[in-house]
Amino acid sequence: MRKSRLGKSGIGLGDEEASLAAHHDIDVFLQTSAWCSGRMDFIALLLAVSMTAWFWVPLVKLFTLASEDEHFSHLLLVPILAFYLLFVNKVAILASRRQSPFVGLLVMASGAVCYWLAAGQHWTQDRLAVAMLAFIVTCWGLFLFCFGWESFRKTLFPLMLLLFMIPLPIDLLDQVILLLQRSSADTVDVLFSTLGIHAVREGFTFELSNFIIFIEGECSGIRSFFALIITSLVAGYWCLESWWARATLVAVVLPLAIIKNAFRIIGLTLLANNLDPAFLIDSALHRNSGIPLFIISLAILFSLTCLLRQLERLFKRNLEAGNHAQA
Repeated sequence: MRKSRLGKSGIGLGDEEASLAAHHDIDVFLQTSAWCSGRMDFIALLLAVSMTAWFWVPLVKLFTLASEDEHFSHLLLVPILAFYLLFVNKVAILASRRQSPFVGLLVMASGAVCYWLAAGQHWTQDRLAVAMLAFIVTCWGLFLFCFGWESFRKTLFPLMLLLFMIPLPIDLLDQVILLLQRSSADTVDVLFSTLGIHAVREGFTFELSNFIIFIEGECSGIRSFFALIITSLVAGYWCLESWWARATLVAVVLPLAIIKNAFRIIGLTLLANNLDPAFLIDSALHRNSGIPLFIISLAILFSLTCLLRQLERLFKRNLEAGNHAQA
């Protein structure tokens, strides 16, 4: 007679041994995974500290440039904004955390090579631009190492936003300033003619009845232009869904910045010509007049964002209605 393999509880002894072995294997796997994860986190922390130490000199020079040159005052706000957007998306980052150590190390190595190629040159603004590009690429590699490609894809916008930490090379910056300077002068000329104000123009110089002004590069409005560009990109990322709406919002920035700057120049010029030349030389109005106009520009961007959002919803409803009618 075959002996029963059931214990008092009715569970087979062989099955019980197999279950215990399976639980043991699971415990060993979890312990191994936790050890590997902790080891990878330690390596990532070590890489982050090493990267910060290696790029310490260009980071300090970037801080000095942003503090001393008004053209680059936005550089210090970019990493804060990018890190905030990453923090907001922390759930998406951690939910799909699949580390990509090989790809991450490869990207970090490319950033290191870029930085190494720029070594040996004098610390000019152009070299600082190359060094910051290398730093940002290395940051991307560290992110891939820690969180993987899926998280990188989901947080592509804040990671790309770090590119605004790169100071424009001198030649490119001069071209941007010249574009804004020339466009502002053309707009001022049109507004003077529209308002019936007699002004003789020669290049960037305008001669009025009692005053002569010259639109310098400092009056090009490049600071507010950079600020409006970043604001439009963030507003489009947060509030809009379609590429055409986001592109429209960004495209409005250039004419908006030019018109805003032209109104500022005209207002100060008329005050200086008719009341006191000090309005254009050294006055609180001259130093701070751009602030209320910048706030007005932000309000215009906000209104345009709301309008584009409504248009997106309208097009979406019409598309859904059309698909439903075809079905």
